[in-house]
Amino acid sequence: MTTDKTNQRANDICSILSKEQTKDSLIDSFSSTMDLLSDGVLFLNLNWEFEYINQSAEKLLRHDREKLLGKQIWQEYPHLVKTLFYEAYHHAHLKNDVMEFDEYDPAFDSWFHVKAYPKKNGLLIIFQDITEKHVAMEVVEESYRTLFQKHPDAVCSIDLDGNFLALNTAFKTLFPTDEKLFLGSHYLEFIPDELKERVKNIFNYAKNGKPQTTELNFTKEFKRPFHLFLTALPIIVQSNIIGVYGILKDITAERDSLEKYLEVSQMNELILNSVEDGIVGFDGHQNVIMWNRAAEKMTGYKKEELNLDIVNRIFKEVNSPLWTTDSTNNDEHGLDEKIIRVSDVSIFRKDGQPIIIEYVMTPIAGINKVVGKVYTFRDITEKKKSDELLYQSEKLSAVGQLAAGIAHEIRNPLTSLKGFLQLIEMSGEGKKEYFEIMKSEFGRIEQILNELLVLSKPQSINKEVCSMNSLLDHIITLLNTQAIIKNIYIEKYEYTEQAKVYCTSSQIKQVFINFIKNAIEAMDSGKIIVNLWEENDFAIIEIIDEGCGIPESLLSKVGEPFFTTKEKGTGLGLMVSYQIIEDHGGDIQVCSKEGEGTRFTVKLPIYSKD
Repeated sequence: MTTDKTNQRANDICSILSKEQTKDSLIDSFSSTMDLLSDGVLFLNLNWEFEYINQSAEKLLRHDREKLLGKQIWQEYPHLVKTLFYEAYHHAHLKNDVMEFDEYDPAFDSWFHVKAYPKKNGLLIIFQDITEKHVAMEVVEESYRTLFQKHPDAVCSIDLDGNFLALNTAFKTLFPTDEKLFLGSHYLEFIPDELKERVKNIFNYAKNGKPQTTELNFTKEFKRPFHLFLTALPIIVQSNIIGVYGILKDITAERDSLEKYLEVSQMNELILNSVEDGIVGFDGHQNVIMWNRAAEKMTGYKKEELNLDIVNRIFKEVNSPLWTTDSTNNDEHGLDEKIIRVSDVSIFRKDGQPIIIEYVMTPIAGINKVVGKVYTFRDITEKKKSDELLYQSEKLSAVGQLAAGIAHEIRNPLTSLKGFLQLIEMSGEGKKEYFEIMKSEFGRIEQILNELLVLSKPQSINKEVCSMNSLLDHIITLLNTQAIIKNIYIEKYEYTEQAKVYCTSSQIKQVFINFIKNAIEAMDSGKIIVNLWEENDFAIIEIIDEGCGIPESLLSKVGEPFFTTKEKGTGLGLMVSYQIIEDHGGDIQVCSKEGEGTRFTVKLPIYSKD
């Protein structure tokens, strides 16, 4: 069947050329026909030797084809070795793939479009000089680049995902911001929330081949009248849409005449939204007539959402004196101009969370009467927390000073008591179990004194590079016997082998001994898990137990002096641990559920030579 088709094809070719042509004349006719082609055609055998070159190929190769026949292409044109020509021809031959590409030949100073067809006995190559076409394309591209850069309006190019690709000079002038903030960023990051949906729709239309225009008002964002006319155009290359051009024209001057009558109200709104304090104004009928952006941010409510019930919910649920808009409180002349200042008032946000504010109430004076009131308020929740931390710090300082005095006063008589106890024990008088109890209690007093002294005096700092893996292994080995006695198993999981920290190893050991001992004492059986991994230049160590847990109401007190959930504890161990980790630039977080267990998470900076 295949032979019949081949013969038929040969007969068809012969019928085109001449029915009575011989094989030689058929070859001559074929060669003459190939010489009429404008594309260069050549055939390379399996040894990369020229076996056929048509007339156009001879001109493009700039070499007598008779002298090229039988010669190897890489010897005649050695500059092509290790170029795209070389790689593509070999790929076509070895992989039996048709290769098509455009490439520049520096020897001929020309661009060629090449197609390479693998054949059983060699490689058929068809090529053409596209230098003029390529230069014309470069001219067009350069024209587009020039038009882009020299365009009088601000122009930006955006890819189909919405990320900035390029900005022209006018764009950088219109938005005098560091160009790096735009490039690679999504365009919606720079669009106000109220305009995002509209701009997004315009972008989607443009990237689907439908140019769109709209007017945008950036007055609020730039704190001055600023109006832009946006045109979104698709970027089309070879019939494919590859992105969107955004053309922005400043039409503020054109709009100015239309907005003069709004200038005063816009200025007032601008001032209100520029301040960080919340501002709310009420008229004489308790209607909200003023509500700035800071008030929105603090309460979570937009002005459009407000009504009398919501205002009552925000300000009145905790019997706050803030809500005092009764206009009947005017004096005998019908005007009460008293300014009220109040601090430490709780109000409720939209999500139900309370915040602490301080406010100033100023009456709005009309003709012989108060027509409303304005409240300027600010969130002082963080300030209160800072004050509390400062108080806590001062309390710790006082505890330290007190601890030093107590420790020094008790240590001297304690030493005497221990000495006399040893003498009595050596005399053989008294019961042995009493001596053991007294020794144990004296030891406990000494432990408390040592912890008190840690609080009261600076510790010697001898830091070194320590492996957290080795340090934790040592601690677990130290405490494992004590754990096994209580049928508790300590399991360690390492997710890194390079966690090294710059620390005072004895202090860090003390911290984790405290945590693991607390875990052992909180359990009757079960397991303690110790996890170690690295995250964002920190070594993260977790100590997880299955003990009794800490009530949620007491979690905030963990680490405070003398707070403990143990019957005979002092709370100083955890307090010292917190102080040590803080001194090492780290952090401790605690999570616990009563009846289920506790997890302490310690973060310590990873050691770096830099």
